[in-house]
Amino acid sequence: MNAHSSIKAIPEIPISIFFAANYKNINKRNLTLEKQTAIYLSYIQKIRPLALVDLHAKQLFSDKTQYNGYESFLQHVFAEFEIAKKVGTADQYVDKNPFYTFHYKKLKKLSKDPKFIIIVRDYRANVLSRKSKPLNKPGNIIYNAFRWRFFFKEINKLSGNSDCLVIRYEDLVVNETAEISKICDFLSLPFEFEMLANRMVNNISETVAEEKTKRFVDEHFAGLSKPMHSSKIEAWRNQLSTSEIEQCDCICSKYGEKFGYIPASSNKIIYFLLVMKHLPWYMRALYDVYKEKIIYHLPIRLKLWRLRKKTN
Repeated sequence: MNAHSSIKAIPEIPISIFFAANYKNINKRNLTLEKQTAIYLSYIQKIRPLALVDLHAKQLFSDKTQYNGYESFLQHVFAEFEIAKKVGTADQYVDKNPFYTFHYKKLKKLSKDPKFIIIVRDYRANVLSRKSKPLNKPGNIIYNAFRWRFFFKEINKLSGNSDCLVIRYEDLVVNETAEISKICDFLSLPFEFEMLANRMVNNISETVAEEKTKRFVDEHFAGLSKPMHSSKIEAWRNQLSTSEIEQCDCICSKYGEKFGYIPASSNKIIYFLLVMKHLPWYMRALYDVYKEKIIYHLPIRLKLWRLRKKTN
């Protein structure tokens, strides 16, 4: 999306929702917000590769800075970001974060005409991916299957809304041009072939300030050094065991089938019994996704303290 001449795509920096509870109703410059934003972005920069994302945290604001509301404040901040060498303002900003799934109604109120692009993925492939990259979250199959279910329970409520477009990751891999064209149509923008250009990036962890984050960045952004390939779509069939697939089907198929993900196992497990058997993982997954609704209302100072703890 960032390759489109009219778009600047913001990669998983949830600033929009971070400050919204406190500042969504501002109608003029707010120096406290600006100071807190500079602190917030300085923490975020430590765990983001500078080669891809330069947030310019120290030079976001000057005496000439102007904005008259929270939306225009965000647009000013986004304009200052340097994303994959793209700088300056854009006609449209794409603000990407998986946890925005749980803030749909709040986000709708932050913009005059927001649109939501929801990319979904086969639950078994998602679980396999998270099992393979367990640095920030548990790689446990049961935990990640429950986590997927909680996300898709929410996504299912949104999928029929006129301001939401659902794209399947598998369709994007198999027919990239058609799916990206669909997204462009949804955003009322012309398709540009530059969006299909080579996007390969290597060795980005070398530009991460926080040493303990380097390994995570290497794994998390590994896809940027590899082309999308359809052979990986069903890698879960060979890389998950039969029992793991059965467990995933039991937990996720209720919502997975609504998006075209058909159960692979014939052996039926009773969902309630599986929840009881793995109740600690169920509760942890439930907490990890729904804590977002609690964090939204916390004081900014407390949220900044939590973020600092994570990045130090």
